[in-house]
Amino acid sequence: MYLHIGKDLSLNSKDIIGIFNIDYIKNTKEYKSMYKSLQEDGKILDISDDTNKSFILIEKNKDKKGFITKIGVNTITKRLI
Repeated sequence: MYLHIGKDLSLNSKDIIGIFNIDYIKNTKEYKSMYKSLQEDGKILDISDDTNKSFILIEKNKDKKGFITKIGVNTITKRLI
């Protein structure tokens, strides 16, 4: 199943590692470290239009990528069900 995360972008649901509320994780050292690492590798895609609500981490072919979207975690979760 594919999950629409905004801006005509869909992800394969089986590649999703986690969906996180940015407000809850943005100040943690784990998120900051992971974000910095992904950003340095060019593996962060921000489609949020400055309304950051969710961070989606995926792994495809042993390659991790992060997506920042303006769609809330609850809405994304409902789309998976």
